[in-house]
Amino acid sequence: MKKIILSLILIMSSFSAHSIDIHGDANLFSGNITSVTLTDDGGVINVVGNTGDYGKVWLTYNLKLDNPNHRTQGSFSGRATAINDAGTRNAASRQGVWEREGNIISFYSLDDVTDGNFYLCLTEMNLTTDSVDMKFYSVK
Repeated sequence: MKKIILSLILIMSSFSAHSIDIHGDANLFSGNITSVTLTDDGGVINVVGNTGDYGKVWLTYNLKLDNPNHRTQGSFSGRATAINDAGTRNAASRQGVWEREGNIISFYSLDDVTDGNFYLCLTEMNLTTDSVDMKFYSVK
């Protein structure tokens, strides 16, 4: 019985050791789609907008239609570059998944920023209005 309890404790502690820990409130980004390029394998969406300390941000979403069972979802990779009023530049590598419902595409990503931060990003793009809204949370 002690071995079973010990095993359960070890299993439970390993789950918590690998969980994502969100720190603080959401950071907000608001922007607009500036271009869309379609390909046979997906497409590229470019966005520009602003957010808090990072300032003006340019984003690229490289969408893949790589889910053979669902044509309205897949994976994506991308880049972000930001520059604030003080001239500080940061960049990020972006990777995650996307899904489309009607005219809304939702993105779920984990971003690695050059200032050392990791962010969990939840993004909605409205394909009718070209508006983009993102909430991103520090996970490091």
